[in-house]
Amino acid sequence: MKREHRDIQKTIAILKDLVAFSVLGGDSNLSIAGYIIDYLEENQISFHKVMNDRGNKMSVHCRIGPARDGGVVLSGHMDVVTTEGQHWTRPEFTLTREEGRLYGRGTTDMKGFLACCLAMVPTLKKKTLVKPIYFAFSYDEEIGCLAGPDLIRDMKRAYVERPAFAIIGEPTSMRTITAEKGVAFFETEVVSTAAHSSQVRNSLSAIEETTYLIQWLLKKMDDFIDEGNIDPRFDPSHTTIHIGKIRGGTATNIVADHCLFEWDIRNIPKDSIEKIKESFEVFCMQRIAKNKTVFPDFNIRTTANFPIVPGLDTPLNEEIVALVNGLTHSKAPGTVAFASEAGQFSKEGFETVLCGPGDMEQGHTADEYIEVTQLNTCLYFLDRLADWAKMEHKHEQKNEKV
Repeated sequence: MKREHRDIQKTIAILKDLVAFSVLGGDSNLSIAGYIIDYLEENQISFHKVMNDRGNKMSVHCRIGPARDGGVVLSGHMDVVTTEGQHWTRPEFTLTREEGRLYGRGTTDMKGFLACCLAMVPTLKKKTLVKPIYFAFSYDEEIGCLAGPDLIRDMKRAYVERPAFAIIGEPTSMRTITAEKGVAFFETEVVSTAAHSSQVRNSLSAIEETTYLIQWLLKKMDDFIDEGNIDPRFDPSHTTIHIGKIRGGTATNIVADHCLFEWDIRNIPKDSIEKIKESFEVFCMQRIAKNKTVFPDFNIRTTANFPIVPGLDTPLNEEIVALVNGLTHSKAPGTVAFASEAGQFSKEGFETVLCGPGDMEQGHTADEYIEVTQLNTCLYFLDRLADWAKMEHKHEQKNEKV
């Protein structure tokens, strides 16, 4: 067991402060962002704000070290998911320590990582980095990774140099993760004409039509499995299509004139969400053509709840994989089925992996917690990352002399 890191108590104190901000995905996050900005200012770290159009949300990014190519971005999000409907036995937004665990919403996903990064700021400054380390903290990750693209674009504008790597601190138990599924959320609305239920075959039920659409989507998922279109790195090993919510109808004896359902696709890297959506639209057009001549009001509309979040599939021979494996003393990178901002960083040209403290099995659950040992491991990881920046510089200087 590793000895207690010198910054572990500071990390826990910062985590206590961060957990107290009950900022959900979609909420204004100016309170928690303000706390982070104040901390950076206290440590004389320059930073950049990336505001949304309404001015009630912001991402924050900063650089520690010089303006030199080849640095590493440490990325995380400030928002958390709701506790509504969950049975908590401890205060949701108060950090509670019990037997080596720290309880509270967001401890694992992913304020534990943010706390580690912030606690390490004085150490990173003292190490006189030559390869820079960046923090990139976003909002609204939990409702679709909405702020990621603007944050990344702003970083490209703000710095003359080009960071090479991105480490997304999602909870991976400090394992290197090189691949994750992408995700997209859709809402499909079926519109028809109401009638008395005794006229069910002389009218067209929006609920009945919705069942055909749902069955098509579920069969599409089954086809992936039956055709052997799988990626054994993932669990489940295939692209999934899930129906999450459905509502429609007004009374048992009225043929429904409206039905709406929400669904998502989580794709393995070799499958395209866009192509799945296109093939579903073709089927919807066939249903519209079949029914509209007799029922002119009939229609089907599908809209995306937010832009598609790309998956991640970092080649194992990329430098970031060897780097993070070396820092974590691990050899076998893994994969995860959830989505994050990692794919967005990769799409913008960063060599990207996920690696952060905590286990996603505790994320989003009642009595969410993180092990203190996980924070301790993360702090040592960040220590070694800072040492890498100095060693990398010495290596380059030696090559220049040769």
